[in-house]
Amino acid sequence: MNRAFISLYLFLVASVVVIGWGLNQLWEGLAPKQDISAEIRTVFEMTEKELLKKPNEFFSVTTNQQSGLGIELLSLDDIAKSEAMKKLIQGEIVTASSEKQLLWYKRVADSRQVIMLSKNIEIEHENLLTRLLLIAFYFGLALVIYIWIWPLSRDAKKLEQQTQSSGQHQLPEVLTLSPRSTLYPLARAFNNMVYRLRDLIASHQDMTNAVSHELRTPLARMKFALALIDAEKLDDRSQKQLQSLSLDVHEMESLIHSLLNYAGFEQHTRQLQIKKGRVGNLLENLQENFSRTQQQKLRPHLQLEIQDLSAGVEFECEWKLIETALQNVLSNAAKFAANRICIEACIEKNQFQIRVDDDGPGIPIEERQRVLESFVRLYDEQNDIQTSGFGLGLAIVKRIMQWHQGGVNIEQAPELGGARLVLFWPKIY
Repeated sequence: MNRAFISLYLFLVASVVVIGWGLNQLWEGLAPKQDISAEIRTVFEMTEKELLKKPNEFFSVTTNQQSGLGIELLSLDDIAKSEAMKKLIQGEIVTASSEKQLLWYKRVADSRQVIMLSKNIEIEHENLLTRLLLIAFYFGLALVIYIWIWPLSRDAKKLEQQTQSSGQHQLPEVLTLSPRSTLYPLARAFNNMVYRLRDLIASHQDMTNAVSHELRTPLARMKFALALIDAEKLDDRSQKQLQSLSLDVHEMESLIHSLLNYAGFEQHTRQLQIKKGRVGNLLENLQENFSRTQQQKLRPHLQLEIQDLSAGVEFECEWKLIETALQNVLSNAAKFAANRICIEACIEKNQFQIRVDDDGPGIPIEERQRVLESFVRLYDEQNDIQTSGFGLGLAIVKRIMQWHQGGVNIEQAPELGGARLVLFWPKIY
């Protein structure tokens, strides 16, 4: 802060001095010239004769009615010690000007008195010139401020771009700024944060790989050992314990699989492969997979309805990711739906939208944002139990939609009465 203030202050002071000096030189070049006319010389001669006749009589300011000249008597000591005084001592006539007057000076012979003649100038031209020079001064001041601000704005733009790229789930890049930049301390702090984030991401990846290798291997051995046990030779109690152990192993394997998938989505750094396509084809595939899955789960009564309202307009997205998001949303809806789930694809307000409605109990308003976070599971009040799963499905959906520069809204389904999840992303990236 101190560095920026001192830099701006010194720059402005130097600029004002330079611009003021330049405009003053321009003013002196453009201002009306004070010609020493015969009339001026005559007035000086007449005034000087009058003074010589009455040397002891003092007068301050009078006006010559014929010429319109103001006449004032000054002391030579009132004149600044400069080239003008040397000329006055030598008996020459010196010219000058003020804001609204032309001035002439002449020393009375053999005395220290100076006669000053003044004449009002035409202010029309003077005002125009003054305004133009004033405009030039402010324009010059604005220009030098812009010159000082431009590097600051350029560096701030670089910092903004780097921050945005980091916020879009990309690996942050080191910011390179000149040590002379006002934002250099901020860039240095940003780079320290980047190095720390890279270390954390690398540690996270190492941990994920360790979980994948160290836990999956003993689980595989346990599954193999359980498969070798002849369940028919066991009594009823042992068979129940064996089934419970198999379920625990399967649940732990599912948890590891979910964690690895979530970690992969959290570390998503590549660019999206955006392609155009028909959303109807994706929805039909989802319907086939959904029907087959519900048959296996012995829930054939749960129906999935599809409505494609896109009117043939092609959607733009990374289809594999959108398919993953829809599968997670459908899986979540199937846990709560009683009989029906409806998917509706449409385009509204320059957005692609896919809505998933169910006829379940819905999601309370206070839980709608929290349920999109990691490891948050809904509570089924009707059955007084917590829903199965690990609370990662909707968190992955949220990440996928953020990569598409969109989002997820949770509402109440207007017709089915349960929950409505709206996936949306812009038509133009």
